[in-house]
Amino acid sequence: MSVCKRENLTVVKLPAGRRAVFAPPILVASTHTVDYGCGSCGTVLMHAGVGEVHNLLIHCTHRASINSTDR
Repeated sequence: MSVCKRENLTVVKLPAGRRAVFAPPILVASTHTVDYGCGSCGTVLMHAGVGEVHNLLIHCTHRASINSTDR
C-alpha cells in the first residue's frame, strides 16, 4: 500500500467578491496524487496532482477557515 504525499494549503481571508467551495467531503481532481489539507487543522480537503488546481478557495467545514490552492 502506497502512502500519498501530503501538503497543507495556505489559510487566507476571503477576498471581496470571491466565493469558496466547502469541504469536506473531499474534493477530488485526480486520484493517487497529493492529499491537500487545511492550513489550520490539517483535515484533508482535496486530492489533486501537483500544480493541477489553481485559483480555488476551499472553506474547511471543520475550522471555518478559507484555504487557497495558490501559494
